[in-house]
Amino acid sequence: MQKSSPRFLLPEFADMAGRRVLYGLALIGSLIFYGAYQEWFSWILLLTLVLFPWLSLALSLGAIIRIRVEPSAAAKIPVGSNECIQLKPYSKAPQPPLKSKISITKPITGEQWILKPGENLPTEHCGGLIANTYKPKVYDYLGLFRFRIRKTYKRMMLVWPKTTPMAVPPDLTQYLARSYRPKPGGGYAENHEIRQYHPGDNLNQIHWKLSAKVGDLMLREPMEPERGLMLLTMDLCGDPLELDRKFGRLLWLGNWLLENRISFEIRVLTGNGIESWTIAEDWNLQKCMESLLCTPYAKDGTIRDRSFSAAWQHHIGGDPDEP
Repeated sequence: MQKSSPRFLLPEFADMAGRRVLYGLALIGSLIFYGAYQEWFSWILLLTLVLFPWLSLALSLGAIIRIRVEPSAAAKIPVGSNECIQLKPYSKAPQPPLKSKISITKPITGEQWILKPGENLPTEHCGGLIANTYKPKVYDYLGLFRFRIRKTYKRMMLVWPKTTPMAVPPDLTQYLARSYRPKPGGGYAENHEIRQYHPGDNLNQIHWKLSAKVGDLMLREPMEPERGLMLLTMDLCGDPLELDRKFGRLLWLGNWLLENRISFEIRVLTGNGIESWTIAEDWNLQKCMESLLCTPYAKDGTIRDRSFSAAWQHHIGGDPDEP
């Protein structure tokens, strides 16, 4: 749903030329009135109309010099939702009227749009959006003088993908640990190793019953799996629908692995070459997605041509029939 433009934006019919025409007609009318009735009140009316624009400019000048403006919208937008873009001005003085369009750039595809404040953002497909003011202008309070705004700021928005669950969760048989190592810091573990106590070991890990049985101090040491590299690969290419599917599958599979307490690595072929991220926590995955949504897509090649040493590897594609 589109929202109406803020009050500080000049309406289309009230541009500078129209206001100057109205002011000129008022000034001509006051001159005719003064010529017909040369009285004190006709003189004051004429003088007021002559000085009024300059008084408006003088009162507006402080706000005009200090004003800055930036596009305003939600930082994270669900794909396919309605989200309009607005202009947000910053000025300590009373806000003078301004007029500007907003340029939108999508880094992943290079697409560009020019929108009016209050129009909906292009959220049909996921990806980053960079918004910037386009030829912004500010006016005095009467709208008779116009100045270009030079202090503007960009705004980054992310059109977030919808997770696409896999019909069959991945088989991690090849990823099962073949060996174990002592768990740093101890604590709870499903697997333990019984060994002889050494000076400096944690006394809380002593197996007292077994120690009493064998007549020597024995330690019950927590062990954790020693796993190889878990790798997800993806080509950042394809049409918008393919990219939507790829991002949705990457997000779902990444969350699924983290829910199963599995760390992994993501390697993606982009327009900047192969980029990689190590994912151990939710915020790692969020940062990875934020970066990929704003990265130019690869024009040719595939990461499948590269060889990686990994205990388990899964390639994420954009085919609609992919399981």
